[in-house]
Amino acid sequence: MAKKRNQLETLEQLGYKLMPIKKLVKADWNYKEEEENKSKKLLNNFKRNGQLENILVRLLDTGYYEVVNGNHRLDVMNTLGYDNVVVMDLGEITQQEAIRKAIETNETKFVSDTIKLAELLGELTEEFGQEEIVNSLPYNEDELNNFANMLSFNWEQFEEDGGLLDGGDSFDKKITITVNQDILDRWNELKDRFNGVIGYDNESKVFEFAIIEALNIPKESIQ
Repeated sequence: MAKKRNQLETLEQLGYKLMPIKKLVKADWNYKEEEENKSKKLLNNFKRNGQLENILVRLLDTGYYEVVNGNHRLDVMNTLGYDNVVVMDLGEITQQEAIRKAIETNETKFVSDTIKLAELLGELTEEFGQEEIVNSLPYNEDELNNFANMLSFNWEQFEEDGGLLDGGDSFDKKITITVNQDILDRWNELKDRFNGVIGYDNESKVFEFAIIEALNIPKESIQ
């Protein structure tokens, strides 16, 4: 018992606490945008898993605690009627220090190995079904299909066909495609992620594959 008590005391000393949700307030400087679709998926995540990640908070002069990282999670937990929240209490830090910690914890992310991610998503889809995966993961049906197509893509045939941009020793082919902002963002994300992952030094190959996956269109329709 003494050992368990000491461990709990250590966690509390580090700042981990179970705190009444009514003591938490959202940060008016929070820079994360509101996205209805992602909020819905986050809500489904909480319904499925409960709170898996703690929320970062700082003590205000008012006695309330401002959410440094976890404002959208706070919204979901309020919607679901949570009474208590697991938090990391950062103490009486300044707003600038809080902003720095928010950016550090939000934006220090590692790039995914897209091929491995596609394999894992394929396993999950087989286990739980596409509808359930779409319900809680940050992908729609088209994106899951793109991941699946990525694994079955015939690179040998693609090379034999000369790719999309092949014109021999030199080429003057110009591709013009009108896309919306979401597709453009997806296009650029895929291009960045595939570079160095799929094993092609030639950036045009990465670009070609990004077109196929981002737009989900047959090769023969690109002029």
